[in-house]
Amino acid sequence: MTPLVTVHDAIAISLVFTRIIALFLSFPFFNTTMIPTNVKILLVVSLSFFIVKNISFTFSLEDITLYKILLMILLELLIGFGIGLLVNFFVSAFSYAAEIISYFMGLTVVNMFDPTYGQISVLSKLFLMLFYIIFFASGAYGYFVSALFMSFSYIPLGMMHIQGGFWQYIIQNSFTIFVLAFKLAFPFALILYLVNLALALVNRLIPQINVFIVGLPLQIFIGLAALALGASVIVFAGEQYLKDLIHDIIYLIKSLGK
Repeated sequence: MTPLVTVHDAIAISLVFTRIIALFLSFPFFNTTMIPTNVKILLVVSLSFFIVKNISFTFSLEDITLYKILLMILLELLIGFGIGLLVNFFVSAFSYAAEIISYFMGLTVVNMFDPTYGQISVLSKLFLMLFYIIFFASGAYGYFVSALFMSFSYIPLGMMHIQGGFWQYIIQNSFTIFVLAFKLAFPFALILYLVNLALALVNRLIPQINVFIVGLPLQIFIGLAALALGASVIVFAGEQYLKDLIHDIIYLIKSLGK
């Protein structure tokens, strides 16, 4: 009688489950409270069984020990967290750009608590929600799921080592948080900087005017107006960043599989 689940299938399911759950725990959208826990569990379990039944795994069961199984689980955790960390770089760029704009608008004191990022500004929360909307509206989630399936082809289960270029690639791409954030925030920060410069000149030329009382509401109004007029720019930049993100994820998966 053929068993329903063999030892090979049990190990494969556990390794696939480990990689997917590590990816979901580090992915910015799925590690928030916006998705109920039972939905997360259902997604992880369903994806794990679907991948096991539709992708062939050829790792050998010979000389399998408890130490090797634990090592394979640890490597699957590192692979899942590595891919999710790369996505976090791009999401953090959106959040950091919002913090820069909030600083020039004078909204840094207007904070709210986010379970994932802690104390963040209201504008950062807006930018994060905008990134999630772009992520699903542009269909980027489909490429993300495809990359997840691709990872099992380029990085087979039971791989006992990780290429040295993995950590180097992650460290080299960590600076993209600041580069993308400054690119995204620069037009709005420049406008608000010019407003501050104009207010400074008014204060020097007409000392009778209380610039502090006039300047703070003016900065907020001009900042919100600039964001409203430049919303299309933010959306366009978000789409370009998502294309770069997909390219980086595919490159990372292929480099791990070399």
